[in-house]
Parts: sequence; structure tokens; C-alpha cells
Amino acid sequence: MRQTLIHEEKITVSSHYTITTLAIDTSPKAMIGSVGSFKSCHPVLVRSPSTTSTPMSTASLRPSILSAEHLVAKRVFFRKEPGKGRYRFSTEDELAKTLDEANCLYWGAALMGMAYTFVDQMLKTGKVRKDVEKLVPRLRLVRAALVIPVDIDDSDSRANYLIEERISGTFVKYINNNSAVPARILDSKEAEIGLFLCLVQHIQYRLSNEMVYLSDFQGSGDLLTDCQVITGSDFVNNFGDGNCTAAFKNFRSEHQCNQFCRAFGLQALE
Repeated sequence: MRQTLIHEEKITVSSHYTITTLAIDTSPKAMIGSVGSFKSCHPVLVRSPSTTSTPMSTASLRPSILSAEHLVAKRVFFRKEPGKGRYRFSTEDELAKTLDEANCLYWGAALMGMAYTFVDQMLKTGKVRKDVEKLVPRLRLVRAALVIPVDIDDSDSRANYLIEERISGTFVKYINNNSAVPARILDSKEAEIGLFLCLVQHIQYRLSNEMVYLSDFQGSGDLLTDCQVITGSDFVNNFGDGNCTAAFKNFRSEHQCNQFCRAFGLQALE
């Protein structure tokens, strides 16, 4: 069995100054949670430089992802048969897949921001029922960054990682990738969040002129991760293999307006 090493990846702001070093434990025993359908998750240790000679403080240069208390590194893989074995992509293919994941989070943050802008503007009008207003959760996508090692000599060890904030607590799948309704097995609080996320989809679909919305909502607490951007067939290649255009085509008929949609003045899609 080949020994698994801890990779140390350096993030730099120029050729002279190092912000920090990320140590990623890729050993099987350290893996976080059960292996997903196409990504493994590993703990990350952030190591700040012991001394600094930069003209600016490292705190002022540090990206927001590095301000998170705990981080994880996710790496994509594929299976040759369902549920059997994990195989790594070539470096080039792995980078493309990881970029798709990062792109979904980038767009996801923007689309969530658009939805909350609409929600907050409606709340300011005073027209939203108070009992519904109290149920509005404050959710956001995890902060993330793409990490590409540049100083590993062993070509077999080269990897591309998506670094994210670590989510604590019970992990919940609110809406599946190919669905426009909440998952069936949710407790009362989770179900409320699921219904609110259906409102979010409705807002995104409407405000984008029926071009795009988010799905595959999952996470814990106020953090969401691994969202999927869903579009029509014109943009099928823009957001990875999870961009389920069949779900997009059926969204108008499958979306079920709920108390949030009605309270925020959205008209039925059918």
C-alpha cells in the first residue's frame, strides 16, 4: 500500500511574499465524513509564517477564506462502477472539474445575494406578514478558494483542491439536484428552510428572466455548500456535470408555490 503524505500548499501574493501555508492531510483515516458521490473531504491546517518581512500586514492581504476558523479540502474523483473504488482524474481534467465546482460556488454566492436583496427590499415595504418574516433564515454559501500546488516534485502527488469553510453540526440535504421541492425527510425547522429555499429558486428564476436558479441545497446551520447552478440547454457546459437541464425544463411545472412565495408577492409559474 502506498503511503499517503500530507501535502503542504503555499498561497502567495507575489513571488516574494507568502501569506500562509496550507497543510492538507490526505490519509484515509483523517478523511472527514463518508466519501461523497464524486468528492473526498480532508482536514486542513493553516500555518501562518513565523516571521513577516512584507511591507503590508498578512492580515490585510489575507483572503476571506483564510479567516475561517476551520477549513476542509475537497478533491474530485470518479468511479468506474457505482459504489466501487475511487480513481483520480488526470491533472488537467481534475483542474477542470474543480474549477466547475468553484464556479458553482461563485455563481451561487451571487445568486443567493440577488435573492436576499429581493427579500430584504420586500421586508422594508412592510407588506410581508410578520409570522412569515420571523421564519426567514439567513443563509450563505461557504467561502471557498481553488488551491493549485506549484512546488510538488512528485507528479503522482499533484492535486487540485477546493478549500472551503468547514461545516459543523448535522448535515442536511434540503433540496435535491433534480428537484424543485424540499426533500421528504426533514424535521419542522429543516422543512421551513427547505420551503424558503424554494422561494429562493423562484426569485432567481424570475429575476434572471427564467435563465438560471440554484439547486442541490445542503449544509448545516446558516452555511450551505455544494450547490448546483441549473440552466437550460444553452448553458449545459457551463456548470459541470450536475447542471441538470431536464430539471430546468420542468421547473415551471414542478415548482410548488408556498407560504413564502405568496407572502413575498410572487406569482405562480404555471
